[in-house]
Amino acid sequence: MKKVFITVLAAIAIGTSAFAGPVSKSIKVNDHFTASFKKASNVSWSATDKFEEVSFEMNNEKINAFYDNEGELIGTMKKFAFDKLPKSAIETITTKYTFPNYQLQDCVEFVNDAKQTNYYVSFDSKDKTVVLEISKTGVVSVFAKNKK
Repeated sequence: MKKVFITVLAAIAIGTSAFAGPVSKSIKVNDHFTASFKKASNVSWSATDKFEEVSFEMNNEKINAFYDNEGELIGTMKKFAFDKLPKSAIETITTKYTFPNYQLQDCVEFVNDAKQTNYYVSFDSKDKTVVLEISKTGVVSVFAKNKK
């Protein structure tokens, strides 16, 4: 399921300590990360042609930070409890995507570089995966649908 959210983040973008593990391909990313996330631990780096991802732990949470090829922060992503979404969003989602036809796979919070927060929830059905985008105010929209 992590691949679905990495795909989501790519679409949005069109070790043991902060200094352990492989060095980022971008010095700017490395400098930005170490300055912004000073208390990060268990840091690991990965890269694609479109972005670099830094996975780490901070304040007992697993967080992923995404940077573009110029070394600018795209945003951060972490797990989020479905029941903590805005109530109007929960009502909309549970009315349209009912169990057992749709099974909740993941719920994450994404905060972009401008500090705007959106939530992404993925559901699997027998023939597709649906990713919903939920605004901080509770507006729900279909972000992606993928056939299995």
